[in-house]
Amino acid sequence: MQLTIAGRHIEVTQALRDYTKLRLKKLSRYSFKPIEAAVRLSVEKYRHTAEITLWVDGNRILAEEETDEMYRSIDMAMDKIEQRLRRYKEKLSRHKPPSARKPPVPRPAKKTPVLTREAHIVATLSLDDALSRLASVKTDHVVFFDDTDEQLKLLMRGKNGHVELTELIID
Repeated sequence: MQLTIAGRHIEVTQALRDYTKLRLKKLSRYSFKPIEAAVRLSVEKYRHTAEITLWVDGNRILAEEETDEMYRSIDMAMDKIEQRLRRYKEKLSRHKPPSARKPPVPRPAKKTPVLTREAHIVATLSLDDALSRLASVKTDHVVFFDDTDEQLKLLMRGKNGHVELTELIID
């Protein structure tokens, strides 16, 4: 971790430097990449200010605290930084980057069968009469009662123009 500690109207002692490093070392558990930190300590009359700026994964996290004692200012600023880092880490775990998201797999549309009802008058016809009726009507099928073998039959015209004959058996 790259650390810069600067003082304004205060001499940064080795004890302040060590204390700040110790507190910043605890923050490394929140980041996945190395952290860069800048600490600015300043004194104006009785106000001791600690301003801490962290750069984590390209984002800047800033905290500033002012008290009547420098160590307390550092502690309070570090507490704010910890809280913001925790929130940042939770945000990363909740929101994945667009590159990590999988596009939704389109589900094939369910084809629901279309049920149509038609009423047919079943006439007694020969196969030749049924073929001529199929040719004369606009529908693609004719239901008839065959007079030769007394069976119920379905005569259908396929999409390719072929004609199919199906015997219908009623249980």
